[in-house]
Formats: sequence, C-alpha cells, structure tokens
Amino acid sequence: MSNISLDLSTDDKNNFYLSMMRNERNKLLLESDKYLLSDFPISSNNLVLIKEYRNLLRDYMNIEITYDNSSNIIIPSFPDFPIF
Repeated sequence: MSNISLDLSTDDKNNFYLSMMRNERNKLLLESDKYLLSDFPISSNNLVLIKEYRNLLRDYMNIEITYDNSSNIIIPSFPDFPIF
C-alpha cells in the first residue's frame, strides 16, 4: 500500500483542523446535554460545574486554532464529580 500525499494549502489545513475541533466540541456538548435536563438527578453544585464546562467548550472555539499550533490546544476536561 502506498502513502498518499495531499498538497493542501495552509488555509485548507487550518479549515480542516478547525472543522475537526468543532466536531469534537459539538460531540462533547451533546454528551453533556443530559445533565441539563430538569429531571436529571444532579446536585446544584455539580450543575454549576457542568455549566462551566460547557461554557469552556464553547469558548475554546474562540481561540485562534491553526494546524501549526494544534498540539498546544487542550480541549476542556469533563468535571470530576460524583453523580448522585
């Protein structure tokens, strides 16, 4: 099997990487949606943590993301709390 090399412009690489990051962010937001449901059993303190986490996920797309600086970008981590 041969390696396929694509000659992409820097803009194309940046757009592709930005799209990948956005997809990952959207997946994490979707996974955390359940904690915001009114009938989900969660403490008020943990709910605050979830809301902060979701805000961080949304805000992290506001930084300048390029293919070249991608190794320095950290996706926010899910809060460490017990589910009651």
